[in-house]
Amino acid sequence: PDLRKQLGVWYTPPEIVTYMVERVDQLLRSELGIEDGLADESVYVLDPATGTGSYVVEVAKRIHKTLEEQGHGAMAAAGVKRALTTRVFGFEILPAPYVVAHLQLGVLLRGMGAALSGKERAGVYLTNALTGWEEPKGAKQSLLPFLQEEQEKAAKVKREAPIIVILGNPPYNG
Repeated sequence: PDLRKQLGVWYTPPEIVTYMVERVDQLLRSELGIEDGLADESVYVLDPATGTGSYVVEVAKRIHKTLEEQGHGAMAAAGVKRALTTRVFGFEILPAPYVVAHLQLGVLLRGMGAALSGKERAGVYLTNALTGWEEPKGAKQSLLPFLQEEQEKAAKVKREAPIIVILGNPPYNG
């Protein structure tokens, strides 16, 4: 329990996740004039403490719903896949929830008929959301090849992605 509290690991009921994602989608449309909300290709989203991926999954579902409403049919799933691989991101510091997030997104995409293949991956990265936003100073640490590649991809998102939506679990204890 102490480690859970220290790392900010909290469960968010699905109703709250759905409400928050729907509200952000609505605000993008009404306040920023982005007609397609979260489905707009210019909207980059980050969940900085994604855990098992609840918010990222719900964003994907909202994007799918919008694309279906617009008559994209079977191509709606391809639009969700494109969003999850290019502009919807999650950062997670703990390996187990990181793996579960990837599993959930993979299952979601497969269920929609747009499974990830080959080297494709969802934009969820094993990283500390609080570090790496600036170029590192000093000597570069040597990591295992997988972790090095993961850190480089996360750093690229941190430094280059034009994120306009930060969405995730609120700090219930603070």
